[in-house]
Amino acid sequence: MTNGLILYYLGAVFERSAIEDYIYKNSQDPLTGNSLSEDDLIEIKDPRIVESKPASSQSIPSLLQIFQTEYDSLALESFQLKKELLKAREELSKAIYYHNAAVKVAAKISKERDEAQATLDRLTKCGDKMDTEE
Repeated sequence: MTNGLILYYLGAVFERSAIEDYIYKNSQDPLTGNSLSEDDLIEIKDPRIVESKPASSQSIPSLLQIFQTEYDSLALESFQLKKELLKAREELSKAIYYHNAAVKVAAKISKERDEAQATLDRLTKCGDKMDTEE
């Protein structure tokens, strides 16, 4: 079905040329027999409508060829997705490594700052004791 139409009150789907020919000849709904005009039809606009396969795809060798082609394309797509997944994992691993390194550096700097602050406080107390003794 390359171009479908739908009967709005029944929800039945027909191929455009077939239903238009039927309406032109009979002026009635093929399912119920009620009167029908082309104004009662709604065009289907869906990109997911699949084209029918040509008659040559009815033989076993041609079907095998179609299946092989589909399998090959799926295998290639799977390979590409696995490659992208591996790349994303490597990027994530690097990002986690750099984050952990940054956290370690920040912790080390905080520890050094605290030690420096403690040393400064001790020196300040010693300096205050010396000033009071003099």
